[in-house]
Amino acid sequence: MRYEDAKQTVEQFVNGHWKWGPEEEGEIITGHSSNMRNMVIEILRDYAVDYDIGGPLKIDDTFIRIY
Repeated sequence: MRYEDAKQTVEQFVNGHWKWGPEEEGEIITGHSSNMRNMVIEILRDYAVDYDIGGPLKIDDTFIRIY
């Protein structure tokens, strides 16, 4: 995905799929790009979405787990 399209895509994902229920989770793959990861984190903070970078063990920083 191009960086130019990523912001809109993440916002659409959060708006369309977020708060399915308390047991639901999702993942946003950012790859190794710190710019992409920071952009996604900024959007998640704007929407007050809880997240972990790399999931609960924080081993793999190529995705963000939202819950």
